Amino acid sequence: MHHLDRSKALRGQVILLALGACALGGGGIGFLTGQSLTRIEPPAPPPASASTLSIPANPSTDEINALAARLGEMQAELLRLNALGARLVQMSGLDAEEFDFDRPPPQGGPAEGPVRDYTIKELVSELGSVASLIDDRQRKLGVIEGVVMEQGLKAQALPTNWPVASGYITSNFGYRIHPTRKVRLFHSGVDFASPRGTPIAAAADGVVEFSGRRNGYGWVVDIRHMDGLITRYAHNSKNLVEVGQMVRRGQKIATVGSSGVATGPHVHFEVLKDGEPVDPMAYLGKTPKRTLADAGADQSGG
Repeated sequence: MHHLDRSKALRGQVILLALGACALGGGGIGFLTGQSLTRIEPPAPPPASASTLSIPANPSTDEINALAARLGEMQAELLRLNALGARLVQMSGLDAEEFDFDRPPPQGGPAEGPVRDYTIKELVSELGSVASLIDDRQRKLGVIEGVVMEQGLKAQALPTNWPVASGYITSNFGYRIHPTRKVRLFHSGVDFASPRGTPIAAAADGVVEFSGRRNGYGWVVDIRHMDGLITRYAHNSKNLVEVGQMVRRGQKIATVGSSGVATGPHVHFEVLKDGEPVDPMAYLGKTPKRTLADAGADQSGG
């Protein structure tokens, strides 16, 4: 109901401005053609409809031409909004049919021949129709903007940022032969070997849930993210964040070390979903540097 009232008000305002232009002559026409439709604030209460307004009986040719030119500008603005909306719908993966940005705007304007073939009543009707469609497109763009912002926030909260900028994977997620106990055990994360003191970065936006020492892990940081996700960074030489602190994706939270049970400097990186460990590579994707098989080097782990 609120949208309907606003649409009627906006359409009525355009009609009043159009008629005002006819009554005022050149000055009024200049005002109408120089103002952006989106800056027109709808009055309260809504003005009368086009059928109840007093329309000049003999508008001048210049007045009709000015209104026709304004109609063309509004139609161009509607085309621009349609193109923008269609592009945003495509980028955000929304249902194109639901937003209907591909529907062409109503077309109108003086035909070939005398300009009076296109009457003031026809112009006012077209102006109202286009104004209503522009209002509709702006409302839909507002909805899409909210969706895109939400998608951006979720993307920032997904642990897709690598915990170290350089290094290589020495141990993957899953069962392995433990490097110190020499028995087959489940490894709940991924180990990234990197020089001692290398900055460890948060994989995503979140809040620090734990920062301290744990048996086996040594110095460890846990960060809680959206959708029940927690990331864990262990065997650090030093923690740089405190419990309750908000951190941003890529922010330095610790430095690489070999605290706890570890054979060399590395960061043990875990992702937990609703308390259960999942493969971090499902979020991190392709390795940016080298794997152990390629490196043939230090098998730091823990």
